[in-house]
Amino acid sequence: MEPTKRLLFWLLEGSKGGPTRIQLLSLLAKKPMNMRQLALAANLDYKTVEHHVRLLEKNLIIEPMGSGYGKMYFVSDLLLGEKDAMSKIRGEGYERKNAGKKQRRRR
Repeated sequence: MEPTKRLLFWLLEGSKGGPTRIQLLSLLAKKPMNMRQLALAANLDYKTVEHHVRLLEKNLIIEPMGSGYGKMYFVSDLLLGEKDAMSKIRGEGYERKNAGKKQRRRR
């Protein structure tokens, strides 16, 4: 497996936060957003989004533009070049693996 595909698999399928990162990437693929907009669109806590965005940014999956509160995030060219791998991971792994599973609620 190529290094980029391996990285995408680990980030999106091979770890517990994969479904959340897939959700965030799907939103960013539609239009660039800042963290607050992303948190609202994903209906997630700001800190959760912040954690996943930092991880995706660190691994060059998304790219920031601007600075401060209004910093916008875009899907990177690295990910755009691997759309086949991303759709394969999403289609063959995530959907089947989590089908029928109940979401556990944290207290």
